[in-house]
Amino acid sequence: MTSVTALACEGLTKRFGRVAALRSVRLSVTTGECVTVFGRNGAGKSTFLQIAGSLIRSYEGHVRIFDQDLRHADVATRRAVGFVLHDTCLYNDLSVEDNLRFFARLYGVDNADARARDMLARVDLAHRASSVTRELSRGMKQRLSIARAMIHAPRVLLLDEPFTGLDEISSQSLATMLADFARDGGTVVMSTHDVERAYPVATRAVILERGSVTYDRPTAGTDLADFRRAYWNVLFAGAPTESAAPAGREH
Repeated sequence: MTSVTALACEGLTKRFGRVAALRSVRLSVTTGECVTVFGRNGAGKSTFLQIAGSLIRSYEGHVRIFDQDLRHADVATRRAVGFVLHDTCLYNDLSVEDNLRFFARLYGVDNADARARDMLARVDLAHRASSVTRELSRGMKQRLSIARAMIHAPRVLLLDEPFTGLDEISSQSLATMLADFARDGGTVVMSTHDVERAYPVATRAVILERGSVTYDRPTAGTDLADFRRAYWNVLFAGAPTESAAPAGREH
């Protein structure tokens, strides 16, 4: 399967008043990649994903989804993206299954009822299909939110702290889902500060510090302990590591 650029940004800058949340970020992600963006709270991770997901429309620089400028992307291109936020974006007064049916129909999914049941099974919530969503635990809501993001079979998944509230079994299930999604040609970009859970899933790791990319390299050949040391070096030194710009990769 030939890889193509799914998400690319150049000179991406976002300011909130005098504060620069992102500073000239340059990043390119191809199909089949699972890129994890690490960084401390306030590093710019959520802002980056919200821009890529069209939730923040005002910014400097350029963002492209499958070679379409995000500012002018058509509906089909925008629908190619699925997004998991801190807010689950669920309707608490609807049942678990009705939430997925609603979003499936919103996206024009064929056979929405069957698709909703299939996604509930994939996130191990079939037994709670008729439960009112507000009755779910935080972890169950997170799993339902992941199902919501995938209900329309997107080509790109953007996930902001996707492991929040998940137990070990659910975390491993999510890791498997993301790996399968990328292996089938999908693109995953997730942000987190949970190195232990997210690094083993990633095919490539990026570190944002003070709104700038300070590290960008494939995970192959670098184990968790090595990356943890590089990560802490960035956090405490505030400077790029030696591997910030590996050969053949621009950031």
